[in-house]
Amino acid sequence: MDTSRSTQALLRHLDASRSSRPEDELIAQVLGGAEPPATLLATAGRLARLPFWERRALGASGLVRDHRVPPREAIRLAALWELAERWYPDERPAVTTPGAALHLLQGLRTLTREEVWVLLLDARHRLIAVEPVVAGSLNSARLLPRDVLAPALRAGAAALIVAHNHPSGEVTPSRADRLVTVALRDAARLLGLPLLDHIILTARSHFSFREVEAWETEGATAAA
Repeated sequence: MDTSRSTQALLRHLDASRSSRPEDELIAQVLGGAEPPATLLATAGRLARLPFWERRALGASGLVRDHRVPPREAIRLAALWELAERWYPDERPAVTTPGAALHLLQGLRTLTREEVWVLLLDARHRLIAVEPVVAGSLNSARLLPRDVLAPALRAGAAALIVAHNHPSGEVTPSRADRLVTVALRDAARLLGLPLLDHIILTARSHFSFREVEAWETEGATAAA
C-alpha cells in the first residue's frame, strides 16, 4: 500500500511539474524513466541543443552512432520524434545551398579515414536523413552507384547530395572522384533521383561540383 501511494505521489508530482520542466529533463525521462541517471541527463542535454529537424534526421542509428544513446533507448526516442513530426508542422529547412549541406556534414571533416555520406532529401529538398554509405582506408573509398541509390530508394528520397572527405587535406577532386561523380549522376537520373551536388570536404575547405562546374538545376529547388 505504501509503495502504491508513493508511486501515485510521484506521478502527481511529475504531472504537475511537466510543463515547467526543461526539455533536456523530459528527454532524459523518455530515455531512462522518472529518475534517469546522470549519464542520460548529459546525453539529453546534448540532444536538447539540436534543432528538432536535425534530431529527427538522426534516427535511431544516428542517436547510437553520434550520441552514444543505447540502442533500446534510441529506438524509443526516434519513435517519439516520429510521432511529434506527424502531430506538428515540419520545421526542416530546405537544403538549397552548399553551405546548408556543409552544416550537416561537419562530422566528415575530422575523420581520419575516407568516408562517403549521402544527404537524402524529400520532394521539397528537406532533409530525411544523413546516411553513411561507404567507409574506406586512409586514402581511398570504393563507391558504386548502388551504395548511394539503394538507401535513397529505401527512404523514399526525391533527391540527394553525396559527400566524401579527403583526410589528406587536398580538396581537389581526383580522376576517380570525377569518374564516380559522372556514374552516380547518370544512374541517379535514370531513376528520377536528381543528384544535386557532390561535395568534397577537408578539415578547412570544401569543393562543390555544382558550384565549381555550374551544374544545371535539377528539380524544383536546386542545391546550387
